[in-house]
Amino acid sequence: VVENTSHGRKEDESHFKVVVVSEAFEGKRLVGRHRAVNAAVCEPDGSLGFHSLEIGAAKTPAEWELDSAVPPSPKCAGGDGRGMSR
Repeated sequence: VVENTSHGRKEDESHFKVVVVSEAFEGKRLVGRHRAVNAAVCEPDGSLGFHSLEIGAAKTPAEWELDSAVPPSPKCAGGDGRGMSR
């Protein structure tokens, strides 16, 4: 699932939240799951084509069946995606 969490005008779409449920996550720790999601959406140079990617959940189907809760998104604090202010 991909949710547009951008604020402002539709043309300013820059914030996205994903929920990924995959058997490929079996046996992987959370950081490995997040790396796999990032690799799937990043440009070849490792950058994002947009400002913010939030991984709301990265679970196996069995984990999702037990708990399908996805925490709410935090409000954007700005910055350039590397923890630096604009």
